[in-house]
Amino acid sequence: MDSVPKSGTRLLLCSREGDSLLAMQGEVFRASGYEVVATAFKEQIQEHIENTDFDVVILNHTLSFSDRKSLARKTKQRNPNNGVLVLHHSGALGNPYVDLAVDSRSGVKPVLDTLKRIEAMQHARTHHGAQSDGKYVVVADLNRNYTFATDPVCELLGYDRAMLLELRIDDIVDGSTHVTDPLFQEFVAQGTQTGRITLRHRSGRKIQVNYSAMAEPDGCVIAHWEPLESSSAG
Repeated sequence: MDSVPKSGTRLLLCSREGDSLLAMQGEVFRASGYEVVATAFKEQIQEHIENTDFDVVILNHTLSFSDRKSLARKTKQRNPNNGVLVLHHSGALGNPYVDLAVDSRSGVKPVLDTLKRIEAMQHARTHHGAQSDGKYVVVADLNRNYTFATDPVCELLGYDRAMLLELRIDDIVDGSTHVTDPLFQEFVAQGTQTGRITLRHRSGRKIQVNYSAMAEPDGCVIAHWEPLESSSAG
């Protein structure tokens, strides 16, 4: 059996109590090449978060909502680029410190895919300075999954950050089934593109923006939006 290559990503896996579920979840991540510290009980978790810089903190469904929010906040206070993943189907609702959430009952692959998306988000933030490079900035991967969005983008579209980062370009751009794919492929081939697109607000309202975008060699697609005042107001 071939060995699994190390990912280089350190995980802190957190639970309310030490049990077989925590052990099983830890083994899943270790088998996929991650370095994992699995810990239970709030005091132990807080000590790890305060004293060790883990790349991603994973909060499983056994933790209460208040504990998940408190621990996620402490994680981001220590290092804003540290990822927070919640293993709960609605784990991002009402918790602005969560990067992504996934229902662990949906199987191993969706959980690992979501963890990979958090790693892509971290790459986008650290390698492209997306947070300080403009007001309305989004980053996506070559599969058109969003990996980063500034706060004004979330406000413009009416989504919490974690909800927005579960979406793809096709979910946001109006008329995407006919337009987005060929435009996207053309854009990736050329490397840069500018134009005007219509976005869909969470409510269904349409928002027109001018955009400029760049496809980076590492697979990150960075777009800057400039909303037209008549469509973004109200």
